[in-house]
Amino acid sequence: MRIAVIGGSTAGLASALRLRQSGHEVSVFERRSGTSTGGFGLLLTPSARQGMRRIGVNLDSLGYPVEQSDIRDEDGRSILSQGLHDTVGIERAKLQDALLGALEPGILQLGKSFLGFESDPQGGARAAIFSDGTRVEADLFIGADGVRSNVRSSWTPGPALRQVQSMELVGMYRGDAIPEILNGRFLKFCRTEDGISIGLVPTSTECVTWYIQCDPRRWPICLSPQEEKRAWLQEEVQRWPDPVAEIILGSDLNRTHLWRTTDRDLPINFHRSNVLLVGDAAHPLLTFTSQGTGSAIEDALAIGDLLDHHVSRTPEPEQLDGILCEFSRHRIPILRARLQMGRRMQSQFLNPTRRTQQIVPICS
Repeated sequence: MRIAVIGGSTAGLASALRLRQSGHEVSVFERRSGTSTGGFGLLLTPSARQGMRRIGVNLDSLGYPVEQSDIRDEDGRSILSQGLHDTVGIERAKLQDALLGALEPGILQLGKSFLGFESDPQGGARAAIFSDGTRVEADLFIGADGVRSNVRSSWTPGPALRQVQSMELVGMYRGDAIPEILNGRFLKFCRTEDGISIGLVPTSTECVTWYIQCDPRRWPICLSPQEEKRAWLQEEVQRWPDPVAEIILGSDLNRTHLWRTTDRDLPINFHRSNVLLVGDAAHPLLTFTSQGTGSAIEDALAIGDLLDHHVSRTPEPEQLDGILCEFSRHRIPILRARLQMGRRMQSQFLNPTRRTQQIVPICS
C-alpha cells in the first residue's frame, strides 16, 4: 500500500518503521523544518522498550537505568517507594534521533505543513495537501500530528479537547554529575494540599529532566511571562528538600517549557474512510499516567500487525474500513482504562483528601 504519515513525532516515526517492515511504500510529512519535536525527557517502561525493539530500534546504549521510584512529601519523608524493572530515563531528543536513524533516507520530508484533504467521489481522502503546494496521493493516510491535530480537526473531529486543569513547567539540568541521590532513582516531592509537585528524572549520569506539576488556580504565576516565572522559581525551589534547588537552579531557566496538559473523550472509531489517527492525535492522555509514548508505539505495532493479517494486496475501501474498525475495537478498551486512570489521578492532585494522599502520580 501507499501510506502517507502526517506528523514526524514518536507515533509517526514508529508507524512508518513498523509499516516499512511489511513492505508498504511509506512517506512521513513533518511541518517543522527541523527534526526536534520538543520535550525534554521521560521514563521508558519495559513494554515500550520491547515495542521499540520490534520496530528495529534498540535503546540499550541510550537510556539511563532507573531502578527505584521514590515519592516523598515536602519534608523529604517517604510516601511511596517501589522498585522499577527494566525502566530507563531517556532524553526525548535521543529517542527521536534513534527513530530517525532507523528510518531509510528519503522517507521523512520536512517543512510540510498539512492544510487538508482532497476527497474522492466515495467520500474518502484522495490526496493530502500541504502549504507549500505539495499534493500527496495515498491508499491510507495516518494522522500523527499531536494533541492539537490538524488532521483530526479537518477530517474526523470527534470529541473536543477538555479544558486544561493542570499544568507542568519542564526543564533540563546538565552538569558534571547528577547528585548521588538520583543515581538509578526517580525522585518526586509532593505538597499535596498546595496543588504542587516536583519530579526529577535522571536521563544520564550528567542530565536530569525536571518538572513542576501545579494547579493553575492556586499557582497562576505559571502563566506569567518568562522573567516573572524565573524569579518565582528562584525563590520557590529554596523551600523544597535537596536536591531540588541544585537541579532547577543549575538549569537554564530561560529554556523551560510550560505544558498545558489535556485529554479528550475517546471517539467510536479512530478513523474515517482511509484516514487513521494514532498517538496523541487519536487519544491525548494526561501526563499523570506516563503512557503517551508507550501508547503511541502500541498504535504503530497494532496497525502494522492488522494490515499484515488482512492485506495481501491493496484492499478495497470496504475491507480497509473493516481493518481500521478492528484497530479501534482493539485499542479503545486499553486506552479507556488509561484515560480514566489519568483523570482519577488528576482529580486526586487537584482535590486531595486524606484517603487519596497516598495515591500519587509517578512521573511526567
